[in-house]
Amino acid sequence: MKKIVLAFTILLFITLLSACGAKDNTLRVGMDLRWPPFETIDSDSNPTGISVDLAYALGEYLDRDVEIVDLEFGSLITALETNEIDIIIGSMSITDERALKINFSEPYFYFPLITVLNKGFATENTVLTKEDLFTIDGVNFVAPKTFVTIGITESEALNPNILEVNDASAAVLEVVSGAADAFIISASSAAEYHAANPATTEILWDPIDLSPIGMGMNKSDTDLLEQVNQFIEGLEENGVYDDLRDTYDSIIAEGLPGQGLDFYIHDED
Repeated sequence: MKKIVLAFTILLFITLLSACGAKDNTLRVGMDLRWPPFETIDSDSNPTGISVDLAYALGEYLDRDVEIVDLEFGSLITALETNEIDIIIGSMSITDERALKINFSEPYFYFPLITVLNKGFATENTVLTKEDLFTIDGVNFVAPKTFVTIGITESEALNPNILEVNDASAAVLEVVSGAADAFIISASSAAEYHAANPATTEILWDPIDLSPIGMGMNKSDTDLLEQVNQFIEGLEENGVYDDLRDTYDSIIAEGLPGQGLDFYIHDED
C-alpha cells in the first residue's frame, strides 16, 4: 500500500512539474486592445491587429506559446513590474522616463505624431504648422495619462495648459466640445478621430515628432531582451514585415490614403 501511495505521489509531482513548465513557457504579452489597426479585437472578440501578429511571430521565433493579455495602456508597465505579463507589445513609445522602470527593445516602428485640433480653434488661429501651434500662448492640450505627448507639449509649447484624461476617447470628446484645443496622437488614430468628427475637428498633418516604438520587458529579464532584439533585427530578412504588409497595407490605407506599413517603419534618417 505504501508503495502505491509513493508511486502516486511521484506521478502527481511529475504531473505538476510538467504543468508548471508548460505554463512558464507561455509568453504573456500585454497590450491595450483599443487601438486599431495595431491592437484591437475582431467581430468574435478575438485579439487581432499588427501588434497581435507580431506577438505570435515572436512566440514562433522563441518557440513559446503566446497569451494576449488585454490591459489599460496606463497599467502595462505596472503589470510588467508585478510579473502579470512578460512583455509589452502595445505601440509603446520609448522614453527616458519609462526606461527607468523597464527595458526597451530596439525600435521596430516609428509613429508620426500629429494633432487633432478643435475646428474653431484652428480657424481662429490659422494653425497650419507645428510652429504655429507651439507659438500660441496658453493652448489647451489634452492627453491620456502616461502618454508621451504630455512631455512633448510641456517642453515645446508656449505656456501650455495640459488636461490629463483617462483614455483617448475622453480626449477626443474634450476637443470636440471645445474644452481642449489640441490632442496629439499617432497618425492612424488622428485620422480615425477626425473622420468620426469632421464638423468639429481638423487635422494638423505637420508631424509634431517621430516616436520610436519598442517592446518592453522587466529589468531582470535580460535574456529575453537579447532574444527580442535578435527577432527585431530580422523582421525584414525573415519576412515578418512582408507578412504584415500583405495583411495590413490596405487597412492602413483606409485611414491614411496612399500609405501602408512602411509609413511606420522608416526613421528620421
